[in-house]
Amino acid sequence: MAVTGVNRYFRLVKHIENPVEYIVRKGERRQRDLLFTTKPLPVRFQVSAALYQVFKEIFMADVYEIDALVRTLPAQPVVIDIGANAGFFIVQLLSKINEATVYAYEPMPANVKTLHHTLQQNPRLAKQVKLFQMAVTGQPLDSLDLYAEAEENNQVVASMFAGFNENNTQKITVPCITLTDIIQTNNLQSIDLLKLDCEGSEYDILYNTDPTLVRLIGKMVVEVHDVDTDRNNLAAFDAYLQSLGYTTTHEPINSFCHALEAVRR
Repeated sequence: MAVTGVNRYFRLVKHIENPVEYIVRKGERRQRDLLFTTKPLPVRFQVSAALYQVFKEIFMADVYEIDALVRTLPAQPVVIDIGANAGFFIVQLLSKINEATVYAYEPMPANVKTLHHTLQQNPRLAKQVKLFQMAVTGQPLDSLDLYAEAEENNQVVASMFAGFNENNTQKITVPCITLTDIIQTNNLQSIDLLKLDCEGSEYDILYNTDPTLVRLIGKMVVEVHDVDTDRNNLAAFDAYLQSLGYTTTHEPINSFCHALEAVRR
């Protein structure tokens, strides 16, 4: 469950080596990027004004409950991050785990540029994170149209659905890869963690991937959006994962979005 109130500051201090950068200098964020270092393992990264809310969600609201999540993973996990955005989840994960193999997929150029810069600043991460500027699908496609915010440096909620967000007025065409191809091309025999934050594409990705391959995933953390009343909603998605042999839990983020966790039985 997302942390609220004053407890967010305790999480900030727990996860960030230099919390004073946020506490004292957050008012300067429109004049310069905020600069942070994580703990216990140091990862240096920058936060632009456009990504300020995402930073707070990951490091203060602690939406992934990172310490509890890490305890369920092996020492050297294989992770697929679909919808990596600017990489804050990866930064937080690798601030707690010394070694991992992360396959990161993010289609939006501004986000990829930010994450690439973070990898360049942190040689350990650069060795562990394989970054791909691509959208992930379930059905094979050469390219996909995404709708995003017009601001070049603010592409947090890009979606394949034109009406997903009223601010998504820019359409871009991006290259695609299927989850099937990710697993088979990299010869993955098991995936310890799949993180999905792809603004409605979660349905296509998992519904249209062979269940045998889906069952290679030990744990999933998924942002699930209620798109329609047919199959693209939490109830249908939850039932489908349970039918594949997963135990699921979920909680609301807002009126149409839910945080779901699935663990293979």
